[in-house]
Parts: sequence; structure tokens; C-alpha cells
Amino acid sequence: MSTLPAKTVLITGANAGIGKDVARQLALRPEMARIYLACRNKDRATTAKAELEAKTGRRIFDIILMDVADPGSVRAGLAGINGSLDALVMNAGTVGGKTALDLTADGVTTVFATNVLGHAVLLEALLKEDRLGEVAVFAGSEAARGVPKLRMKRPSFVSTSADELATVIDGSYFADRKTDLTLAFGQVKYIGALWMAYLARQHPDRRFITVSPGSTSGTQAPNDLKLPLRVAAKYVIPALGMAHKLDVGARRLVDGVTDPTLSSGVFYASAANTITGPLVNQADIFPDLANPSFQDHANEAIHRFIT
Repeated sequence: MSTLPAKTVLITGANAGIGKDVARQLALRPEMARIYLACRNKDRATTAKAELEAKTGRRIFDIILMDVADPGSVRAGLAGINGSLDALVMNAGTVGGKTALDLTADGVTTVFATNVLGHAVLLEALLKEDRLGEVAVFAGSEAARGVPKLRMKRPSFVSTSADELATVIDGSYFADRKTDLTLAFGQVKYIGALWMAYLARQHPDRRFITVSPGSTSGTQAPNDLKLPLRVAAKYVIPALGMAHKLDVGARRLVDGVTDPTLSSGVFYASAANTITGPLVNQADIFPDLANPSFQDHANEAIHRFIT
């Protein structure tokens, strides 16, 4: 009788919401032998671990304390990973709320630090040390391609140069514009998707995939939105059938890990003008996502802030 391979995965932001359910769903797959829960808060992580063990009947979860908004914390957390990973799920993120455009010690906005910068430090350290075996999945967002139904603008740039993208990263983009936090969030996720596509070109032996969980109810994401959008996201949109349940959103990220037919370098999200439903290649809708120069510029801009 053949033995299934024993696979190891690390999930950031794994103590709640989509990240926690990704951990649950992966643990139900017999080939998964170890799942690292990378979390900021030890108590919440411990509670999540106990709940996951109870729900799955498996004791394969290990806690890694890691604040992805802090590259120093990311590097310290890396030391707690035993050996290599088969998969990395970069789920941690935030819309940011009132502090979204506050700058961290690295000179980047809080929303960028949490969603992209720490993940760049984490993933690239694993690659440098040859400790990532198969796939990295970055949690994207429908906001990266705009959501007209929710009056969320699509991120657009004059040149998409490294200089221009860097203004998003350091917050100066909004110095002479009206602040739009949902747009800022979409810009950050857009840059993250371009960066993942850049890595896919550099490492053809692995898969680098951006997957949007889509409009998902039961997460903490709406808590950072302004009151009207928060009410809409929590109550109105689900009531109108414009959101799927938590397990469906999480399953999209699980598919990113487990489905080899999802192509490296691609940003997968819902079809045009929808925020749920089947995953489609967003470059088929917005060709700029497949522009190698824009991908290069995103990578260059990110690395101006990594020391």
C-alpha cells in the first residue's frame, strides 16, 4: 500500500476567519502532516489551535508567533519553522481602518506592511534558504480589480513605474488626493499580485498564485471599514446573496494550495462584475496584470523598503 506524502504548510493570520478555516480544511486532507499557525497573539493562537484540534481530530498544529507588519518579527518567527514547507498561505491582512495610512518604522503604510511587506520578507527568506517546496498562495482581493457595485474604484496608475508604486507603499500617493481607504487597500493588493507574478517568472519550478477569497461573510475584514460600508458588508451584501459563506472563501485559498491546474503567476478572482462564483484569471479582464514590466516595477518598489 502506498503512503501519502507528509506535507507541511504555514498559514499567516491563522487564528480567525478565513485563515483559521483554511487550516481546518487542509487538516482534513490526509497528506497534511503539519500545519503552522502563524499569529500575532499567543493566547488567540492557543485558543484557535485547541478548536482546530477538536474540529479535525488531528494534533498537527504548531504555533509560530509572527506579526507580518514587522519584518523583525517575521525573521524571528522563521527560526521556529522546523525544516522546509511544502506550501505557504499568506492570508494575514487588513483594510486598515483609521491607522491604514500610518507609517511603520520601515517607512511603509500599515496597510501595506500587513498585507505585503511582511509576506515579501517571509516568502523571499524561504526561497533564499531553499525552504519552500511547492507553492505559495497570496490572499488577493476583488478590490485589486475594483468593485463597481460597491463603489470601489479599480487601482489605476499613470505609468505603473516603480516610483509611482512606491508612492502607494509610503502613503505619499494620497498627499495631494482625497484619502480613499478602500482604494488604498485595493492598490496594496494589486501590487502584491504583480509581485507574485514577478516571482513566478523567477522560479518556474514552483507555483506562485494570488487568490481572492471573494465576498465572504463571517470574517473580521468589515470591522476596518467606515460605518456605511461596514453595515453593507456585514448585513446588506450577504442578505442580497452577494457573499458566500466562510468555508467557500477559504476553499478558494485551499484550492490555490492543492489544485495543480491553477497556473503560477496568475491572479485568480471572481468573474467580471461579480464578487463570488468561479475563479477566473484576472489578466483576461485586465491585461496589465500580465505586464512583465509592471511586475518588475512592483518588485523593485517593494524592495526599496526592505533592509
